[in-house]
Amino acid sequence: MAAEIRIFLQTLLLVSSSLSFCFSIRNSIPNGFLRFLLILPFFSLFLYIPLQFQTIHLQGSIGFFIGWLASFKLLLFAFGKGPLCSAAASSSLRRFLAIGSLPIEIPQDTNRSHPNPILPPTYFIKLLLLILTLVAIYFKNYLHPTLYLIVFCFVIYFLLEILIGGAAAFVKATLGVELLPYFDEPYLSVSLQDFWGKRWNLLTSRILRLAVYDPCRKLTVGIVGKKASAMVALTATFAVSGLMHELIYFYMGRLAPTWEVTCFFLLHGVSLSAEMAMKSAVRGRLKVPRIISTGFTWWFVMTTSSWLFFPQFFRLKPDVRMMEEHAALGAFVKNVTVQLITPFKFSF
Repeated sequence: MAAEIRIFLQTLLLVSSSLSFCFSIRNSIPNGFLRFLLILPFFSLFLYIPLQFQTIHLQGSIGFFIGWLASFKLLLFAFGKGPLCSAAASSSLRRFLAIGSLPIEIPQDTNRSHPNPILPPTYFIKLLLLILTLVAIYFKNYLHPTLYLIVFCFVIYFLLEILIGGAAAFVKATLGVELLPYFDEPYLSVSLQDFWGKRWNLLTSRILRLAVYDPCRKLTVGIVGKKASAMVALTATFAVSGLMHELIYFYMGRLAPTWEVTCFFLLHGVSLSAEMAMKSAVRGRLKVPRIISTGFTWWFVMTTSSWLFFPQFFRLKPDVRMMEEHAALGAFVKNVTVQLITPFKFSF
């Protein structure tokens, strides 16, 4: 655990130094290939950093925050796009560092004060639910496999909510700005389009749109036409998302990819394209009750997840490793506490 903390501090220094250099050249080096060459070492560094960690908690979170999001932000920055090229990011080094290293995005209207609380009231409810779901996985032998799968889905969701909500709260408190939302109650989704486009992992969706969807559509629109190019770009975007999830899984397990999670995202990309084509064909003439559309959406997401997303994930033994790391963290905290208290005990 002490080694993980040391590596984490080294990571903070490396990421901050890299982003500070990028901030220093934002006005002097024009967007394009030259800027891309200058930041290419940092892009490679960000992809490499998560390999230094040994605990699944840090492998997953650093892999997602730095290996995926931060490296994609740098890639977009090289060509004058994305969160790091916004007026909010360019206004100060603090904001640039926060946007570059954390899963956040500041809206263009940076002069707004934040009327909302630093932490929304639902944050603490979701923290409690995270604790309860983590407790539940300790009793997996008593749970039906389907129920255990549902519980683990909520573990991932609540864990992301807590991690990203905590990062957002830190930025709100230190910079005094509102942030664009990351999740929007995905369990209320009424369609795949609603789930992937408006409710789940919104920052990642915005970044993938800029990095993959828009370029692919521009390249193919003159070849296959407007509608077909949108479908091609959408499928390509989901394919890239699948490849990045394969990378996250590699960070967490050091196992060769089996491509199941890539197939999961390809399936959802094709299904979303078909859903959008169907909506366009009926043009609002068919109204499905919300309870049915929500139930079908979650049935499809859960069923395909159980086929393709979670088998590869569970081969990493996340539940066993999480329990071991919780125990190691508890022992580490206890040891540090004893070392701090012992000198005072002898002084009396």
